[in-house]
Amino acid sequence: MKHSLLFTLFALLWLGSFAQLPQFSPMNFEGWIYNNPFIELTTQDISNNRIVLYKTTQGFNYTLTSPEFPCRMGQTIDMTVTWVTEQWKNSNFDVSKVALTAAILDENDVALDSVTYRLTSSTVGRTNYLEMSIAIPRGLTSTRLRFAAWKADVNSLGAVRQVVVTSTLHGDVNLDGEVNIADVNAVTDIILGADADEELRHRADVNRDNEVGVADINSVIDIIMG
Repeated sequence: MKHSLLFTLFALLWLGSFAQLPQFSPMNFEGWIYNNPFIELTTQDISNNRIVLYKTTQGFNYTLTSPEFPCRMGQTIDMTVTWVTEQWKNSNFDVSKVALTAAILDENDVALDSVTYRLTSSTVGRTNYLEMSIAIPRGLTSTRLRFAAWKADVNSLGAVRQVVVTSTLHGDVNLDGEVNIADVNAVTDIILGADADEELRHRADVNRDNEVGVADINSVIDIIMG
């Protein structure tokens, strides 16, 4: 009985730990690593656009890496990123060098997979709101996310500044850190007319067809079944 209780408690803690996905903003940056030794991660530095991702003239890449968090195969991490580019109207601005990459790392900080979002002359602005997703590779039980702007350099004025990251599990409609029957119920409630703000409806649109319907219920069930 004691062992059963301990196992149940451990399982609950393990499941709950998936709620601790990395977030980065001026108010939430504990455990993140910005590999510029001259800049300390503080609210003031972040708010003043001093967190800059680019490649130096010596070929060194400034990156932003999340704290470690638990994961499992089959999960997809959705990231909503606010990405500020300074001087985007400058005549020297080179949009071909403006690309933000999110990589998922193993225990040795080796990138196992990555996704890159590229801006174009028709989409770039000072403040850009992006959505990126990356799947958990086989065999990982914990990982970190690393953000980089590999193409950007100071001279191109394509550096990425003031990155704000909000991450959730794909299908986690109610934001409890797990994809389960509660998310099926959350989607069902919206279909039946429950009040839902824009962010909630976006999470409930699991299959990304721009509407919340029965297909999204099936998508959540598919994620649960793995």
